[in-house]
Amino acid sequence: MLEGGLKDLSIEDLLQMVSLGEKTGELILSGETPLGKTSGKIYFEKGQVKNAETEDLKGEPAVIELLILKDGNFKFIPKDISQIEKSIYKSVQDLLILSTSKLDEWNKIKDKISSVDSSFELSLEDIPDEISLNRTHWEVLNILRTGNTIRQTALKLNMNIFDVAGIAYGLVVLGIIKRIEEKLPEREEFEQNKTEPKGLIRRFFGRNKPDA
Repeated sequence: MLEGGLKDLSIEDLLQMVSLGEKTGELILSGETPLGKTSGKIYFEKGQVKNAETEDLKGEPAVIELLILKDGNFKFIPKDISQIEKSIYKSVQDLLILSTSKLDEWNKIKDKISSVDSSFELSLEDIPDEISLNRTHWEVLNILRTGNTIRQTALKLNMNIFDVAGIAYGLVVLGIIKRIEEKLPEREEFEQNKTEPKGLIRRFFGRNKPDA
């Protein structure tokens, strides 16, 4: 069994160690992320990530949330995980790159979103014809418009919280929704990034009309 703190061994080095050693078992993680506290498990089979879970998420959304841990504790327990369903097919390296990319993206948009515990309301009664939203964006919008936070929306859709934040950012910039409150003000605040991201809206919103 391998056990310790993420101050002594980074999450990146920890995953590389398990991967290169072709270990099979469960990696138990808990601690602080830039979005708040989290805990969960990542399941490895012969060094490859097989699945992951937090209290509320499963699969890739869960592993991305766990991979942004910067402070906390870990424990790797070698064990048979043959009963665990495989739902993650990306390599360890690809997952680490993806988590870093998502965190970088959050740092660019957080000035308009403030927190994943912010809630929103509609700014427009009708969406103009020139604004095209795809099915996923409509699903996010329909949950946000009822007062749910970004965090709650991600849980309801089992989506990566950064993807939901990105869609919310796009909806705010387009003037479709506006932030009204932050439901958990005690959560850690971030340094404000005043630079307006360029080209993000184009990535968040497709050109095709949504399904009716």
